[in-house]
Amino acid sequence: MDFLFKTLQKCNEIFIFAGMMTTGQSLQRLFSKRAWYKNSGINGSTARIYKKRFLENRLDIKTQIKILTTFNFKLVQDMQWEEHINREEIRSNLLNSLRRGNAFWSYDASSVLQISDDKLVEMVLLYLDMDDIALLFQLFSRKTIKAVWKEKMLPQEPFYHSLNRLYAFLFFNIKDPDRYIRKHVNQQFKAIQWKD
Repeated sequence: MDFLFKTLQKCNEIFIFAGMMTTGQSLQRLFSKRAWYKNSGINGSTARIYKKRFLENRLDIKTQIKILTTFNFKLVQDMQWEEHINREEIRSNLLNSLRRGNAFWSYDASSVLQISDDKLVEMVLLYLDMDDIALLFQLFSRKTIKAVWKEKMLPQEPFYHSLNRLYAFLFFNIKDPDRYIRKHVNQQFKAIQWKD
């Protein structure tokens, strides 16, 4: 246990030496200096309160950030959080929703389980609602979903025009959906003409 503690302490020292410190480490370094608040606009009594609250772990994060920016500390990386995503569960939920919506009426029941990612994306975009489509973005990257949308849905213009406009604007941040769709359809038309 002592070895682990010393290793963690050494890692902290390396990060501090490299200039990378947590918010707590930065404040600890600042507060360890004598008269740290001089020429900052913070008076002595307020400085003592800040330090006392920090030592008692009661100094709110906004105040911590304000103090550090006042003393020219630079935020290098924001806190990043990632929710654990159970990909199999999401995929299963989407397939069940598609089954309930009778989207697989022409499929053999066993083949539904081996459906490709592209086909799943296409089916969800065609048959399910916004909540399910939001789940799709947890399962696949925006780039993957957009590629399937462009390959499978845009060529079926004007049949899916309303859906295509909605997806272009809402999910793919396309400012002028009509222009984008028209351009894509024209490019496909020209590609077909060149083949003849």
